[in-house]
Amino acid sequence: IQFGQIRYDDLQQVINDCPLKHSSIELMLSLLHQMYKYSMKYEIVDKDYSQYLYMPKEEDDESGEPFTDKELEILWKDKDDPITQMILIMCYSGYRIKAFNNIEVNLDEKYFKGGVKTKASKERIVPIHSAIYDMVSDRYNGNDLLGCTPTAFRRNMYIRLEYLGILMTTSGKKHTPHDCRHTFSA
Repeated sequence: IQFGQIRYDDLQQVINDCPLKHSSIELMLSLLHQMYKYSMKYEIVDKDYSQYLYMPKEEDDESGEPFTDKELEILWKDKDDPITQMILIMCYSGYRIKAFNNIEVNLDEKYFKGGVKTKASKERIVPIHSAIYDMVSDRYNGNDLLGCTPTAFRRNMYIRLEYLGILMTTSGKKHTPHDCRHTFSA
């Protein structure tokens, strides 16, 4: 179908049938809005059918379940273990796991700087919490706080949490590194 012959029902059907995640569909909608804006400007079409499109899928951004106070107590009792230290650092900083491979750590002024995904998050500054400062200081080697790949850390985290008896959340799901971000915001 030529672009000028596409109608609302055609577009909405493509959106409805799309097997991709919510965020990918959002990108598709954004592209369609841009295409119609351009096409209206240059009189390729007379009507913007993209303005009526809607998202058929619920938001499915990665969610998580914070560590409970009891689980945090268990982690603090195990704070000498390097994997547990990193879990605590993640819980008290709020960064994504991938950020720790190249995050800027300023021990003198006690802050982290960096992140992944967006320009704003890449420039985000977070104070180093006093509870984790010594762990950060001991672990930081000048450019890498995680000390391994995110995949390797995730595997080690699951092993450690299972050893500590806190692998599963209160709702029955397995704790993930992303749960640390939710613990930070809780």
